[in-house]
Amino acid sequence: MIQLWQLIKQESLIKKFGKEMRKAIFKNPVNGEEEEYLLFGQRDWSVILPVTEDNMVVTVLQFKQGCNKIIHELPAGTADFTTESPEETARRELLEETGYQSEKMIFLGPPLWMASRNSWTRFFPFLASDCKKIKPGKLDEMELIESKLVPLKRWIEMARMEIEEPSAVVATFRALSYLKI
Repeated sequence: MIQLWQLIKQESLIKKFGKEMRKAIFKNPVNGEEEEYLLFGQRDWSVILPVTEDNMVVTVLQFKQGCNKIIHELPAGTADFTTESPEETARRELLEETGYQSEKMIFLGPPLWMASRNSWTRFFPFLASDCKKIKPGKLDEMELIESKLVPLKRWIEMARMEIEEPSAVVATFRALSYLKI
């Protein structure tokens, strides 16, 4: 029968730019041996599928250093969830990145692991329906984001085979039962 592995110890190797790398030692319950793993993480984040009243998806294009590409994705952002709920983060990030606001925010839970083998970080997907543009986006100093409206049916097609950001794909498909298409 499958069992949890016992965490023997872990130590932080580096902590910088809101990210952390740790060395962790776990005891394998099958053979009793201690095995070393490299884990990484950051603060949890919220990702939002924002849909306007006329079924347009508010998307963003943003350069991502890890893959060295401009990625077409959904608005998202991290927060300290001890001071701000995942929904509050979703609302704040949607407004900051795009200038859009929604009265109806639906949690598409449960949260998902960024990379369950190597990370403790989770993301919380939300659907924001009937979004309205209320002001220009107000980006953080280091953020370079371009907002783009995409018809909902086209966005779903893109999520099937074109979108490369996993949290955007997950949020899209978890929202399908709520969408008017």
